[in-house]
Amino acid sequence: MTASLAPRQAQQVFRTVLDALSRPGEVHRFPAISMEIRPPISIEIAEPRVPAALLPVLALADLDTPVHVDGWADLVRTQTSAPIVERTEARLAALLDPVDDLAGFRVGSAGAPEEAALVTLAVRGFDDGPLLRLSGPGVPGHRELRVSGLPADFAAQRRDLIAFPAGFDLLLVGPGGEVVGLPRSTRVEEGA
Repeated sequence: MTASLAPRQAQQVFRTVLDALSRPGEVHRFPAISMEIRPPISIEIAEPRVPAALLPVLALADLDTPVHVDGWADLVRTQTSAPIVERTEARLAALLDPVDDLAGFRVGSAGAPEEAALVTLAVRGFDDGPLLRLSGPGVPGHRELRVSGLPADFAAQRRDLIAFPAGFDLLLVGPGGEVVGLPRSTRVEEGA
């Protein structure tokens, strides 16, 4: 199965992740990467293109990085040699299907916040949906953002799971490679 990122592509994805997390709420874009799965295919999929929300995992995972993915586990294991684990053990995660619950990921602790997970959540887009109001480090004043495809009560769920400096960092990724970072230091409120 071939669908790995070239080193330069992985560096570009990494740079986009850093930019998104350092400027919460700004829409960034992953580089144009055309990845198709070629036979032999050991996973059954309807669409042979790799979802954009999987790019951070493919770029950042290695054999020492526990990964949780919704589907695509064979591809991730083959391309990164990363162990596939449950949510509670993951350092990197990609939620590619709609989810109702964000609980269960590693949040680290006040003494070891680096033990938290980086979670990528596939969303439908950034043109409509509930209004989110963001504030905190990296956000001048506040920033508003509309996101479609989030779990119900997203802001309340996230608030219950984050106790800065503990809490996981979140990347929202649209189908075209648009990416928005929500680090654990960002406060998120639902707007009207």
